[in-house]
Amino acid sequence: MTNESRRIVVASVLIFIVLLLQPYYLSWVGVDVDYNDLDDTFSEEFSEPSAPLNNNSDGQIDKKIPVFENAEVELYTIITPLYQIVISNNGGGSVVASSFMPTSVNDTRFYGGFDQYGVYQYNLPATVSPLNGSTCAPCLAYYDYDEKIYQFFDMPFVLKNRNQLFDLSNTIKIDPDFPNTKLEFEYVDKDWSIKKILTFNTNNYVVDIEYVVDGVISNYPLELYWHGGLRPTELLESDDIINGYAMVAQGDERVDVNITTNEGAQRTVYNGASNWVAVRNKYFISAIIPNTPSSYATLSASGSDFGDRDFTPLYDMSIGYNANVKNIGAQLFIGPLDIDYIDKLDTNLDSSMNFGFSLIKPIGKFILFLLKFFHDTLKLNYGVALIVFAFLVWFVTRPLTVKAFESSKKMQKVAPMIKKVQAKYKDNPQKMNQEVMKLYKENGANPLGGCLPMLLQMPLLWSLFVVFRSTIEFRGAGFIFWIKDLSQPDVLFNLPFHIPLYGDYVALLPILMGISIFMTQQMSMATMDPAQKPVMYIMNGVFILIFNSFPSGLNLYYTVYNLLNFYQQKAINARTE
Repeated sequence: MTNESRRIVVASVLIFIVLLLQPYYLSWVGVDVDYNDLDDTFSEEFSEPSAPLNNNSDGQIDKKIPVFENAEVELYTIITPLYQIVISNNGGGSVVASSFMPTSVNDTRFYGGFDQYGVYQYNLPATVSPLNGSTCAPCLAYYDYDEKIYQFFDMPFVLKNRNQLFDLSNTIKIDPDFPNTKLEFEYVDKDWSIKKILTFNTNNYVVDIEYVVDGVISNYPLELYWHGGLRPTELLESDDIINGYAMVAQGDERVDVNITTNEGAQRTVYNGASNWVAVRNKYFISAIIPNTPSSYATLSASGSDFGDRDFTPLYDMSIGYNANVKNIGAQLFIGPLDIDYIDKLDTNLDSSMNFGFSLIKPIGKFILFLLKFFHDTLKLNYGVALIVFAFLVWFVTRPLTVKAFESSKKMQKVAPMIKKVQAKYKDNPQKMNQEVMKLYKENGANPLGGCLPMLLQMPLLWSLFVVFRSTIEFRGAGFIFWIKDLSQPDVLFNLPFHIPLYGDYVALLPILMGISIFMTQQMSMATMDPAQKPVMYIMNGVFILIFNSFPSGLNLYYTVYNLLNFYQQKAINARTE
């Protein structure tokens, strides 16, 4: 091995060690990494509402619960073709838990969840509910700026039409032919009263909310408040932490609040009319969409406990109104992040789904549409659909990859001649550049020929990455043998220790993907400078480490696509030779 090769190997190993030790270094110096920092520019743009809402920066998230005696706490179960939701009469109908009905025999998206002990069970329904037994999901509230705490109107209301709707089990199954079932709650005090009407629909995941306030219940503006965030639904702790947010949308702008430590985020007010506020985890969302024009919105976050997890984020959100607003209407969307249903809403709630930045968002949506077509219309297993899609993408991008491979071959052919020219004219850079350009022209080589086709493919490749990693369609979708869930890593066995950047388990598809990349590298590096080869091998190893935690659906696609490229390059090599 030459001295140059040794230097490259040593430098690559040192870089890799730095990558492995970086989390420990940051922890040692006291730095907590937040991968989704709050957009400060957006926060500053929407200032405080008018007085008395001018001192919220010191506001606390502690809740002071009003105590009233008006009714006993009761639970009601509402069953529709799309979901089964349990609500309490606290606050006039607060969500306790919601689970979702499969839309077809092969719909596995809604299975896999936690039992009452916080243990993940693959055969349990995924349940969306607030954490810590919240009785305000949602309820009316106001922020007391003197005490710097929230006051909730989450006491038990009386269900006025209970006898017309429910049997002794407090369960009602809504007939699809009568989709608009209303629950009419009321709380009556000496000087004021609150009426709340919930309307459940059978063709979507929306619950319509209507409040009518009679009398003065607060000297502060009222808020429609969701407390308790969403409990985790995914097996991997990092899935819920990284993909969990509190969000607010105002106009075309959106703010995401994401926390990864118990320090949390204090209550922040976003002044102005809001399109919606939402709390989401990886695959499910609870969003409040105001029908009555709002004046501001608030978000806050704190750490919580769930099962044996080290950290569980808890997000609160609210929509606020002017002090004189007594009638409040809104929609509560509580359901899966399914583009088919979210697109039907008269708002831009689809921006809460991660389809990437504006350039690749249409590509991502088209990819998802195509995969759903393979699965829903052609009735293909999602694993088979991904393989078919890999063939389709390979076929569409084949002209670009062929051009890149051919350009690479020409550059390999002209490389020895360029070295001779560089040695001959090392003291005359102008003459050297002229001769090098002459060699490129005579041999039809282009230094950018291999890069430009790949750059044109980058939006497509990034869209694939975003879609495969974040859409609910692959949740719970099995394929063959050991691949039980295409949204999760295809774990063969667990390790008794944790490896930084790799994890505490071994997945097979990332290894197969690494082998497919290595096979392609072997051909492309046949005439490569030996000093550059170790770097390529090390990078391949880094890919295997990183992709170990990626969903098996994504790794399945990349493996098949890489194998197709390998055989394509092999055919090109045979033809040119």
